[in-house]
Amino acid sequence: MEDPAAAVRAVALTIPSGSVMTYGEIAFATGLHPRQVGRIVGLISESIPWWRILRADGTPATCHGGTAPALLAKEHVPFRGTGWTCGRCASTTPLPRTPRSPRSPRSPRSIHPELHPPPRSRP
Repeated sequence: MEDPAAAVRAVALTIPSGSVMTYGEIAFATGLHPRQVGRIVGLISESIPWWRILRADGTPATCHGGTAPALLAKEHVPFRGTGWTCGRCASTTPLPRTPRSPRSPRSPRSIHPELHPPPRSRP
């Protein structure tokens, strides 16, 4: 397996200015757990655009003195209240919970299936 920090760094560096990803999306891309991704981001945040990585509910990180919202605003990332607003469908996060999964917020994959790969099937 590739070094987890290198895998997270590689994915995070692909996030273009004006775009965001969640810890869960990075976890999906790297095969890690979202909390593990969060820990790694905290350790390597000086070398990646950490402010472009959001929580599952669409809120930005509060580290670095709470500067993430200002950095995202400079990149014209749409926010409404405290959460990210999807520019394609005008969804505002926190996203509604789905009936199938009452304990977790709706995944961005369900909003834009053409942009996100389907979940991996479990054996």
